Amino acid sequence: MKAAQADGSGVPSHIAAQVRALVARGILAPGMRLGQTELAERFQASRVPVREALKLLSSEGIVEHDPNRGFFVTPLSRDEAEQLFVMRHLIEDELLTSVAWPDEAQLKELDERAHELEGLLDAGNRTEWWEQHREFHRMIFNLSPRKIIVREAMRLWMLTDRYRVLLPLPRRVSEERDIVNKHSLVAALAEQNRPKLINERRARRQGFERLVIEMLASRDL
Repeated sequence: MKAAQADGSGVPSHIAAQVRALVARGILAPGMRLGQTELAERFQASRVPVREALKLLSSEGIVEHDPNRGFFVTPLSRDEAEQLFVMRHLIEDELLTSVAWPDEAQLKELDERAHELEGLLDAGNRTEWWEQHREFHRMIFNLSPRKIIVREAMRLWMLTDRYRVLLPLPRRVSEERDIVNKHSLVAALAEQNRPKLINERRARRQGFERLVIEMLASRDL
């Protein structure tokens, strides 16, 4: 996968974004060692921006750094997941109290994205679904003017979303499929019903949390 041809100032952040996606999709598995030479070849960059990208990911908690052994994808654990979800509940609930109601064009785009996500689930397209799922939430969060909280919400979202690799993609009608259905969120925004928006989002977040914790417990993680 090509990241860039030169070591410009944007290369480390671009590589970091690609590594985040690979971790969240399970291509770079928890505990896997991240060799700088291998990553440099993968992204067609030098080791300098790769190392900067890994340092950035280390500060975010997605990667761990052992000075003697190198960089590794942070392992999954029930304790970490529980703490991350506590923070997500607090921050996202607070963030949704400040979102501005979307205009007609924004509502149309959100509705179209919700339908696209359902189609991707039907097709079993995990990669594209994950990317579009993230952007759907980013679009809602960005309705808030509180951009520092938006950034923190997305950081926590990314840290918990890497646990999604443990779960099968819900292609058929099921409780798990209901958890990732977005139409009720769009409806709450269209109705300008803030309590409904917050409650619907929290219910889906809690459903995801329950599935993750159950899976971790079954694996003694």
